[in-house]
Amino acid sequence: MAATDLERLFRPRSVALIGASSDPAKIGGRPLHFLAKHGFKGDIWPVNPRAEEIGGVPCFRDIESLPGAPDVAMVLVGPTQAEASIRALAARGTGAAMVLAGGFAESGGDGIARQESLVRAAGDMRLLGPNTIGLLNMTDGITLSASGALDVENRFTGGVAVVSQSGGILGSLMSRASTQGIGLSQLIATGNEADIDVADAVAYLAQDNGTRVIALYLETIRKPALFRQAAAAVAEVGKKLVIYKVGRSEAGARSAASHTGALAGEDRVFDAFFRQIGAIRADRYTDLIDIPAALAAAPGLAGNRIAIVTHTGGAAGLVADICGGADFETPAPGAETTRRLAAILQDDGFAPDRNPVDLTLAGLDPEVTYQAIMALAESDEYDAIIPVVGSSSVGRPHLVVDPVIRAMKTVTKPLIVYTSPSAPGIVTRLNAAGVPTFDTPEACATALSALRHVSPPHSGASGASSGADTPDIPAPFHDRTGSLNEVEAKHLFAAFGIDIVHEIVVSTPEEAEAAATEMGAPVVIKILAADLLHKTEVGGVRLNVQPEDAEQACVEIAAAALTAGVTAQEGFLIQELITDAAEVIVGFRRDPVLGPALLLGAGGTLAEIYEDFDICLLPATSTDISELLKRLKITTALKGYRGYPPADIDALVDAVIGFSRMCMALGDRLEDAEINPLFVRPDGQGVAAADGIVVFGS
Repeated sequence: MAATDLERLFRPRSVALIGASSDPAKIGGRPLHFLAKHGFKGDIWPVNPRAEEIGGVPCFRDIESLPGAPDVAMVLVGPTQAEASIRALAARGTGAAMVLAGGFAESGGDGIARQESLVRAAGDMRLLGPNTIGLLNMTDGITLSASGALDVENRFTGGVAVVSQSGGILGSLMSRASTQGIGLSQLIATGNEADIDVADAVAYLAQDNGTRVIALYLETIRKPALFRQAAAAVAEVGKKLVIYKVGRSEAGARSAASHTGALAGEDRVFDAFFRQIGAIRADRYTDLIDIPAALAAAPGLAGNRIAIVTHTGGAAGLVADICGGADFETPAPGAETTRRLAAILQDDGFAPDRNPVDLTLAGLDPEVTYQAIMALAESDEYDAIIPVVGSSSVGRPHLVVDPVIRAMKTVTKPLIVYTSPSAPGIVTRLNAAGVPTFDTPEACATALSALRHVSPPHSGASGASSGADTPDIPAPFHDRTGSLNEVEAKHLFAAFGIDIVHEIVVSTPEEAEAAATEMGAPVVIKILAADLLHKTEVGGVRLNVQPEDAEQACVEIAAAALTAGVTAQEGFLIQELITDAAEVIVGFRRDPVLGPALLLGAGGTLAEIYEDFDICLLPATSTDISELLKRLKITTALKGYRGYPPADIDALVDAVIGFSRMCMALGDRLEDAEINPLFVRPDGQGVAAADGIVVFGS
């Protein structure tokens, strides 16, 4: 659905209230009260067969009696009565209906069937909910809700829109924004998302003139492809998307046979998804208001140099320390800036060549504060300014607030205020004036980081795509099901341009010595068994075996594997021993929500312990993979470290692209795939897959 399909929902000219009540204390009575209270200028059509009028507004017996097709209908009746109302509203040509009642899919059982019937009854009419507290258009003063949680007295209109899958959280965020003086544009609770979901809301808000930043409270994503499109629309118009998603503490969505499945917990996949669509993930719940407040009010941050202006040394040191931990610097002023500061406050005890700039000796002189902020803001030495409000300001807040607001009118760099004491009045006033203000140093650092690190989505924008020019699947693998053995897996990898190690398959231990001798050096010996994915766990691998010891090594490997119930009927693998290469892991998993994903990280048998890995969603570009590599610790070693030669990173990227193409080509048939280790040799010598897993669905 196009974003314009929701215009009648967010900006209705007529609202029907199905099941309206004359008692404003009841659910059926609140919507009319809220609409009138906040100045809704359109038509309000209450529907109640037992009332002639409600609050002076004429009432209608039924939906068929309405004077026209309403833009929005609020269905205020219970779950068993809602379907009939929805069907009648759809027949009337209503633009959108919202069902506030619960008792649908969230309750399971009959509720699921009841929700499915509701969707069928709606037909082409858009449906918000069920189980929603509605929406609030702050820009135009339209409250479409029966919940007192959205009827906050001190409202501030601004550029932050809030979308939540939880009605209670929407009310919480509304309250927090009001307390902090943060201006909001639109708020919507999507509820059960029987029709309209977060992707629809985000797509609409991307085109909303009053919205600059979208804050999203997310439990899951039901339409990943549409969500990706909506996020792209947000980025295209230069807006920002900030997401708080619950679920970080979950161990993982499911277990899997490979290392990749054990490493790639569901929440890490969401991290990757948010990065690829250019969204900012809020780590803390409070960040979901703090970060959007900064993004909506402050310009982007060009660097990491901050200047701190303070009337309290301790608080300034605290914010400098916290920001330093977030990779920000507080360099001392240069000669010209020092000269300007010295001219502002001519006192023997003032140190104008230090940062933080401590104005304690000036008292609360607003002109000194203003001039100091401007001297630092106009210097090329700093990228952002943090004025600190100390305890002495609480009794006379205007002496600090006024110069900051005055400076904000002309300063073109981020100006972030930290209030050290509990001073909600100062926080509210400054935020309401467009100055991002926070009462913790951590929030200041988080806001600055968001202003610095926001970047547009890059997936698909440049570089070779993992889905482009995909080779045909080799014939032996067309109809395969279950697990491939290691040799078969590597033959499949090779078909997609991935080099493999030199190896020979032998059927019996007696053939091993000749094969090892042919290799001409110590070798690796493995049991070959499709059903044994982790051979080292049962003693199925021997390293650095001399040719004359190869036969005995095979006998011992077979015996060890047999104790785990695995026979050596598929034979043994005699493989070259590589010692001059780094080991990485490349893996695939299919996330139950977001679909195919690629994992890349430090490999080997201890991959799960070190947890040096990251994820990107497929299809991915070479840019995605290069960005992924930048986030890995092992990349430092791959570039050459303490005498070790640089590794062939270009060949590694090419191999990962080949692996990605294979995964996309196999489609839904593929359940698991992994190369571990993939040896990355010195620069110019390429890579080699030394082990592999491929599991097909049945």
